[in-house]
Amino acid sequence: MIVIGIDIGTQGVRNIAVDESGKKICIAHEELQPFTSINRGWKEQNPKDWERAFRICFKKLLEGIKIQGYSLSEVKAISVDGTSGTIIPIDNNNLPLMNAIMYNDSRAGEETEHIKSLTVNFSDKVGYSFNSSFALPKILWIKENLQEVYQNTWKFIHQTDFIVGVMTGIYDITDHSNALKTGFDLVDYKWPDSIIEKLGLDLQKFPRVIRPGDVIANISKNFAQEFGLSCDTTVVAGMTDGCAGQVASGAVQEGTWNSILGTTLVVKGITQNLIKDRCGRIYSHLHPEGYWMPGGASNTGGECLEKVFPAIDYKDWDLKAERYLPTNLIIYPLVKKGERFPFINSEAEGFISGESQSDIELYAGYLEGVSFFERLCYDTLSDLGATVSDKIYVTGGGTKSRIWMKLRASVLNKTLLMPKISDPCMGSAVVAASRTVYKNLLEAAANMVRPGEIIAPDHRFTGVYEEKYNTFKCIMRQKGYID
Repeated sequence: MIVIGIDIGTQGVRNIAVDESGKKICIAHEELQPFTSINRGWKEQNPKDWERAFRICFKKLLEGIKIQGYSLSEVKAISVDGTSGTIIPIDNNNLPLMNAIMYNDSRAGEETEHIKSLTVNFSDKVGYSFNSSFALPKILWIKENLQEVYQNTWKFIHQTDFIVGVMTGIYDITDHSNALKTGFDLVDYKWPDSIIEKLGLDLQKFPRVIRPGDVIANISKNFAQEFGLSCDTTVVAGMTDGCAGQVASGAVQEGTWNSILGTTLVVKGITQNLIKDRCGRIYSHLHPEGYWMPGGASNTGGECLEKVFPAIDYKDWDLKAERYLPTNLIIYPLVKKGERFPFINSEAEGFISGESQSDIELYAGYLEGVSFFERLCYDTLSDLGATVSDKIYVTGGGTKSRIWMKLRASVLNKTLLMPKISDPCMGSAVVAASRTVYKNLLEAAANMVRPGEIIAPDHRFTGVYEEKYNTFKCIMRQKGYID
């Protein structure tokens, strides 16, 4: 039995086929056209380019399945993930009326402030407030600035919904993960009709919402014939790319957390209860099984190495840095102005306390600094009432550095677990199997997410790093960043 996960990312489409045990059969990739930007802050993509890249990529994947000796009749289910906050208006023929307004488009600033003024009580209930990356302000912007487009819109849909429509012919069903940034009320599980009416928006233009993993439909007859698949192949509701990445990591049970360390550090986890943060540092998705999926994204992460140490051989510097650990430095490795998690301060700036003996020691100090910052993120989540287990699932480019992994484990004093396949498309494959092959997402992940490397803390250093971390926090308090 085969399930397929499809990831529609910022730069490309990535598809994976795995069996019910999570064993990779094959993977395929196709690049997308870059964003277009008519005005400053505008980010758009043509949905037809998503379709083009998806069809090419999907065909490559199916060829790979056959090369590996499998029959396409074994493909049981498919699920899609995509960028969160991206929105497309389509007409009653399912045709896009304009380019998609992407997740990182900032044109709807005024509309965001208007929505925030009307949703104070709503924000208290759901635990987050709207910002310009959300889809709802973009819909309001279209209504205010492109009236003909708004009038001709049948549905406002998400990136995942469009690709699901290509496969099934059904474009007006979405999942509650993608619907969050369009304003869907995850607590009462309905569109907030009073808010939508106050904004002068038509509720009929919003899609129907179901849980990730719920069946949407079988693939259409035309799609089955085009690709040689069985008409019994099922398409299920997916997730945002961030949530799919969390599923791929294995962090799907209560108390489990996933650190994604790339250019920035993103932390996502599972809690029994909804965590409400009045400071607006985190917001929570809804787990398909009823748990909550809180997360926060910082402005700090691996970017500091790219900016401070450009064009170095990171593997070589990792080997040299090990002998300097622990360093005499305390570093907050922010390389741009402003922080958003685990605290919000638009004026925050990085700092270095202590003198480095060499560039290598400075490099080692930056590795430590990101690790201290990651610990601060988890301490903040614990303060908000989250349970954090003694194991952290880790993904992202930062996992390529073995010394950094050992360092992070020692600073956190937790065991780090790396999944064998951490791509969001793998998370979508798990979602595809969650109610077609297995009973639920927990069972699917337990059977399909394969463990990779396990990194335990080095107890020779945990005590030293506990002291250094406390010094780090003391300096952060002195600067007014935390209290």
